[in-house]
Amino acid sequence: MLLGILADGTLQPLILLAVLVAATYVYNKKAYAGEIKADQLREIPAIAAITEGVGKSVEENKPVHYAMGASGGQLYSQLVSMTLVALAFLNYIAKLCAKYEAQLIVHMPYQAESIPLIEAMVREGYKAEGKPEAFQPSCLRYYGQGALSWTQAVTASYDQEGVGLNLSIGIFYSDCPISLEMAKIKGGMNVGGTGRWIMVYAFAMMCDYVFLGQEIYVAGAIISENPLMLAGVWIEDLGKFYSLLLLGVGLIVGLLGVSAAAALFAL
Repeated sequence: MLLGILADGTLQPLILLAVLVAATYVYNKKAYAGEIKADQLREIPAIAAITEGVGKSVEENKPVHYAMGASGGQLYSQLVSMTLVALAFLNYIAKLCAKYEAQLIVHMPYQAESIPLIEAMVREGYKAEGKPEAFQPSCLRYYGQGALSWTQAVTASYDQEGVGLNLSIGIFYSDCPISLEMAKIKGGMNVGGTGRWIMVYAFAMMCDYVFLGQEIYVAGAIISENPLMLAGVWIEDLGKFYSLLLLGVGLIVGLLGVSAAAALFAL
């Protein structure tokens, strides 16, 4: 009777939804119980490279630059997940800079509403390392509205102040090829990534270590050790495994005959 009230082609999405809802309940419960740990996820070389880059900056007496992208402060769009990941990385790099006494420069996005969050993440990072007095508000750079002004200011900073490590994580558009290239020209180590697949090519070409697409979410969960973010990785992967299973079943059924495949995907 249930099948009779469903529109054609909606059964498979309904099953996927049920799988994700069940996984959300199970893994969030495990997260609150402390059963999900960062070391249960695979190692990502780019994470270790961040510490290496901070060390490089200290040795060369050059600053560590952190950029979220000119549009990286979005809090009210479908890209907000990338903003949250970028904030997690900002907190992480602030801790490393406090620990190794490296100079940190944060190139803030032009969404002014995200400034309090950005400042809080940096302050928390220095406080977590027991060095709250080391935080300097002048390390937070705001360049006003517009991607062009942001890109010009960031590249000028690389040129005038030098760059040991350039960590770029978040929402990037056409601003990333220019800033990444300038950091490379000035001898900096580029580590970065974005969830916007259309801009992944720039990071893949110009970064020494890159987070490819969704890897920023996995890496963000690992470096933050946030139980709910870690649970989210497991939930998302379960949805992917289900989709791959469905694809495999569809391929097999398709080999048996077009009509059979049509019948399967009509559900």
